Amino acid sequence: MGRLALLPALGLLAACAPQAQGPLLPYPGGFARGGLVEGRFSLALPGTPLFLDASEEALYAAYPYQLLIYKEDRLQSLPLPGVPRFLRASPRLVVGLEGGVWTESAFYPYPARDALLTEEGLYRVDGKGLYREGTLLLPGAFRQVVAWEGWVVALGEAAHFYPAGPTLPLPRPVRKAQAGTCGVVALLEGLYLLRPEGLKPLGMAQDFAAFEERIYLAPSGEVLNCKEVAWP
Repeated sequence: MGRLALLPALGLLAACAPQAQGPLLPYPGGFARGGLVEGRFSLALPGTPLFLDASEEALYAAYPYQLLIYKEDRLQSLPLPGVPRFLRASPRLVVGLEGGVWTESAFYPYPARDALLTEEGLYRVDGKGLYREGTLLLPGAFRQVVAWEGWVVALGEAAHFYPAGPTLPLPRPVRKAQAGTCGVVALLEGLYLLRPEGLKPLGMAQDFAAFEERIYLAPSGEVLNCKEVAWP
């Protein structure tokens, strides 16, 4: 799939000179506006990425045919075989493309609206079901899939905790979901915190990112603490 190429940070800054313009884009640990990233990671990207996500160790910015990785104060570039449709940095890196799901070690030729990679394999959803690679595990109009506390949680008009957990009806179809310390954070018509025992509203947002107990909201720039949410 190609080799990582090291990009000198100062050279990138001088060549690209990004401006702090455009919508506020949250990532797990902070915010970016245009190509300027602040928070847990601080750097200048060559422009607004299609998708931005972060693991505990690295920041990932997806562009057409290119993935930038910022880790240990180094910015690296990796070619992608297409235009990204989604990006997940954890538990392992996956990038959704038109023809399948790209990972650092393999390309999975399966359609996916979202996916995650674990030691058990690639879990994916395509709007018709939850799959582990080519095997259908559960039918349903799922749009997002996240890993939380040993569960694989597939979300659409309901949230199913796989393999043997409950199914929770949702007030609206899910638009985005990420795992945090307190549970699965899901954006519907508003923001909710989901756990096997139920769900709690967190407020309104157009976009969000979750990292540990913190939830970063856009466009307000507010940061919530999920441990402050009352749970019976």
